[in-house]
Amino acid sequence: MPMSGYEMWKQAGKKAAGSKQWAARTLSKQAWKCRNHLIEKWRIYRGDKVMITSGKDKGEVGVVKEVFRKENRMIIEGLNLVNKHVKKSRGKPGKKITMEAPVQYSNVNIVDPITGSPVRIAMKFLADGTKVRVSAGRLASGSVIPKSDIAMARRKPRSTTVGHWDTDWQEALRNTYNPAPPPEITEISYVPAPPPESAGMFGSFGR
Repeated sequence: MPMSGYEMWKQAGKKAAGSKQWAARTLSKQAWKCRNHLIEKWRIYRGDKVMITSGKDKGEVGVVKEVFRKENRMIIEGLNLVNKHVKKSRGKPGKKITMEAPVQYSNVNIVDPITGSPVRIAMKFLADGTKVRVSAGRLASGSVIPKSDIAMARRKPRSTTVGHWDTDWQEALRNTYNPAPPPEITEISYVPAPPPESAGMFGSFGR
C-alpha cells in the first residue's frame, strides 16, 4: 500500500533529524527546538568545574550540577540565577524564589586544573589504552582532566537479575560451531576447450 503524503513527510523528517530521536511527548519546548542539532560528542559532565564565557555571568566559575542532553544545556551551581514567582495554592501563600537557569553548552568552557583558564577539550589515549580528556587551546597546560566521582557513578544501578532475553552462562560457554572438513578432490572434471582456428583479417566475410 503506498504511503500518504503526510507519512512520506514524516519519514523524510526522521532521516534528516540524525541518529538521536525521541518521542514528541518526551520532548520539552527547548528540546523540540534543538532536536535536529544535538551535540553528539558530549564532553562536559556533572561535577566538572566550568567557566561561563557569555551572558550576564561571563567569567564566573562554578560546578556543573545537572546536564540536559536533549536540550544541549546544563545547570551550573550558583550561577545564572533567575527569580521565579510561585502562585499561591490552597493553604500556601505565593512567593518569589531564586533558582539556577540552564546555560547553553556552547557558552561554557571547562577550567584547566593547572592554569585555571577556560580551555577546550580533546580526547587522548594513554599508553595502557585508556581514553581520557585532555585540555587543549592557547591557555591549556595539556593535562588530563579526570571525571568526577558523581559522573563515574551510575544514577540507575545495573540490574543483576536474569531476564527473559538474557543468555545463561552455561549456554554462552557451549560450543555450537563445528566446521565440517573440506571435501577431497578425487579427479579433475574440467577439460579446457580447444582454441578456435585463427581467421583472416576479414574472417568469413566475402565468401
